Amino acid sequence: MLSLIVAAVSLVAEGQPEDPPLEATTLSTRGSTRGTAYAAANKIVTLAQKTHAAWLDSASVTMIQTYDAATGTWSDPVEVGRGLDNHGGPALCADAEGYLHIVFGPHHGPFQYRRTVRPNDASEWTPVEETGDRATYPSLVCDADGTLHLAYRGGAQPCKLMYQKRPRAGAWTTPVALVRSPAPSGYTQWGNPLQVDRNGRLHLAFHFYDVVIHKAGFAAGYLYSDDHGDTWRTTSGKAVALPATIDTCEPFLNSDAIDVRVGTIDVGPEGAVYVTVPHLEKGGVTQLWRLRDGAWKALPMDPHLGSLYGCGPLGQSVVSVAADGAVYILCSVCVAGWSDPAQEVALLVSRDQGDTFAARRISPVDPATPNWLPSIERNTGHAPVARPHMMYTHGHAGEGCTPDLATEIRFVRLR
Repeated sequence: MLSLIVAAVSLVAEGQPEDPPLEATTLSTRGSTRGTAYAAANKIVTLAQKTHAAWLDSASVTMIQTYDAATGTWSDPVEVGRGLDNHGGPALCADAEGYLHIVFGPHHGPFQYRRTVRPNDASEWTPVEETGDRATYPSLVCDADGTLHLAYRGGAQPCKLMYQKRPRAGAWTTPVALVRSPAPSGYTQWGNPLQVDRNGRLHLAFHFYDVVIHKAGFAAGYLYSDDHGDTWRTTSGKAVALPATIDTCEPFLNSDAIDVRVGTIDVGPEGAVYVTVPHLEKGGVTQLWRLRDGAWKALPMDPHLGSLYGCGPLGQSVVSVAADGAVYILCSVCVAGWSDPAQEVALLVSRDQGDTFAARRISPVDPATPNWLPSIERNTGHAPVARPHMMYTHGHAGEGCTPDLATEIRFVRLR
């Protein structure tokens, strides 16, 4: 375990009340160039006094390490498995008995799936199972019955948004295409964050992106399921024939003038749904979309940041709703482009369902090296979040999927 790198007290926006101090630990100096990347995948789970954090070491080694709050110490890091390249990052969740489940590994291949041998103990894992159809970018949750639900980009080109589930003590089901692109061929990309709420409803957010017709992320949509993933419905409650399309999914955002990517999705205890949507066409503006009382509303986040880092543009942003209903958004700021060295990581916190936010710095300023690829702990079924832990990558992107570079993986907690 590497030493503490930050213990900061006064990292708050001017005029805001002082927050609890931050503690940041460097988990690895051998991180992948996308060590905490791909927002759909939850990477942190807290059970009782233990917090388990998973990330990708260079170039594609899935690692996990555990913080014990009772002793204030970190375990030794554990290698869970190896993938193909820097697109193979892990998705982590826990079941009601405290067993951890993880999916990781491919870039257009079969996922590797493992479960811990003992509850709340990441030191030993079951043998690898493979699942998925030409899969990338996993999002994994566990429902009250112990069924795992997995969403990802996969299938033959043009890739589709795929879904599978694994009943408790059962096998993975056959992959099902949930959403398809209007593009008849060529490269397509999906954001696919999946969430399960306190009532067992599955929530899925996604964007449409292709290089043939639109050459941009031209829409963002949402589906939910109340029957363990057998039937999927639109915002209005209409069941859709699968795979859903841009014409049947009732997108909450759809325009040829935009270029968007969906970040994460989460659900408050009162039932409001939150989705982060960065806009690339606006030079780094991110909106928080909120579904409440059957209607979607866009909530701009930029005004709340002020001059926190002396710059404004937002990029990748991830949302988590704590057990008390507080909304936490971890976001990249000072974003002029992919892996821009000026990027920093900031946190927005709302206690009124996203109407207002308090802002604070998370990353120490380093103008030569990006602090980016924010990842935030979310409740993925059986681990309510009292106050979310966070991670980000400190380091450059390099070239291609397997660059000969290493980054730092930084873990942050609010004491």
